[in-house]
Amino acid sequence: MKINQIAMALAALSVSTLAAAGVTPAQIETARGAGTLDQAWISGATAPTKSIYEGWVKGCQAGTGSIFTSQAASNTSLTPGSLGNFVAYACTRGTRISVLYQTLDGGSLNAFTPFTKGTKLARVAYLGNASCTKMATGYADATNTANNADVYKGCAQTGAAVVVDASGVQTAASNSANAAAIAANPLAPQQTVGGFSDVEPALFSTTIGGGNVSSFGNVSNAFIGQAFGVAVSTPLYRKLQEVQGISESGTAFSAALAPSLTKGQVASILAEGAAVQTAESWLPIIGEDNGEKVIIQRRVDTSGTQASSNAFFLGNPCLGSGQLLPANTTTGNYQVVLNSGSSNVKTNITTASNAAAGSRYAIGVLSLENDPTVENAANSGYRFIKIDGVHPEAGDSSNARLAAASGLYPFHMEMKAFVANTAPAGFQRNIVGTIVNALKNPTAAACATLPRGLTLNPDGGNTTCEAGVVKAKFTNFGNNCAPAVLYE
Repeated sequence: MKINQIAMALAALSVSTLAAAGVTPAQIETARGAGTLDQAWISGATAPTKSIYEGWVKGCQAGTGSIFTSQAASNTSLTPGSLGNFVAYACTRGTRISVLYQTLDGGSLNAFTPFTKGTKLARVAYLGNASCTKMATGYADATNTANNADVYKGCAQTGAAVVVDASGVQTAASNSANAAAIAANPLAPQQTVGGFSDVEPALFSTTIGGGNVSSFGNVSNAFIGQAFGVAVSTPLYRKLQEVQGISESGTAFSAALAPSLTKGQVASILAEGAAVQTAESWLPIIGEDNGEKVIIQRRVDTSGTQASSNAFFLGNPCLGSGQLLPANTTTGNYQVVLNSGSSNVKTNITTASNAAAGSRYAIGVLSLENDPTVENAANSGYRFIKIDGVHPEAGDSSNARLAAASGLYPFHMEMKAFVANTAPAGFQRNIVGTIVNALKNPTAAACATLPRGLTLNPDGGNTTCEAGVVKAKFTNFGNNCAPAVLYE
């Protein structure tokens, strides 16, 4: 009897051990052969990548998660959101193996452009026969171990980053090449099912695939708010402190002592560039300059982060005549660099922080999902500053949402989800909504582990999370051009 009990205990331990292992490429291929594999492909926003990943994880069996990326194995990043623009997630959901491919190239608008403009995106190649490198150390989330996963890098990529013409639309050559590459990799999804956008498609020009997209699919409120911040290189951070009479040095970067720029000052930096500098309007902002050029690390026009910045700082297109950022320019004392993803912005600002004198002042916009204190060395050289005297991490440096949820911090946008009319029924059609529901309806215990920088919209029906702490007190009901109103 005791022998049988021991045998049963060992068997249970064996099953538990297997369940705790992340899904492997071999298991994905086996599931495909057995008819127990679900796959879907989404695209769009880069800023909430970690949040989308965590929404995906909520439907997974514990300990079965794996993350795959085409990022080189030499890159030490392990955190979702810093793994490049072509990733995939796998886990066991119920009795089936599930894989979600995610393309972040180009940002939010590319949740819509595969349908509004026929954009052909690239993705990670089918994972069942992938020759990836499993990293010795996986992703470990100290705040929520349910998010832990094995990480595979150097996975084959099908297609290439989208190349756009002068109007912001994918070139014919890029479209044709990616279409052929995807067709030659038939075991993974051939088309996206939709995805996520930081903002509504109306904040993007119809010329590049924004505007009214109702004939292509369903746009819905994701009932998630997202705080954004102005990120600067550490030398610029210290220079602003110096000009504003703030004393702080070494490795200390406290929210209370962070320098502040007004919304108008940021708008001047972002919109007017060299004209402002010529008029000596930089002087009140960065003081007597010592030959440093200002480098704007902006996002491409298809980016939701860029659209958020345009709407909040420049009133574009909300006011009908707001300005966009200048085009890419790499000469002179005012330079603009276009970045496809948030990870590129972080890397480039970090590069400026470590650069020689003359190239150290960089500024950009990032979502507060990003946290420099947990980034690897290549992405950690940025810090958030105050806007109009309020820091996005005020009172809550770990979760970076208290100031936004309470209504004190103003740069806060409401996300959108999109599902295309052509999305096949079942797993593919449902996965976007599944992720939204997982994020907007946490249990009371899970409120504290909502991803950093996110808030719940007060009109989303959640009754478990505290208003003004996790759930926002204000909402614009999904219209990011409208002023937010007090809801509760």
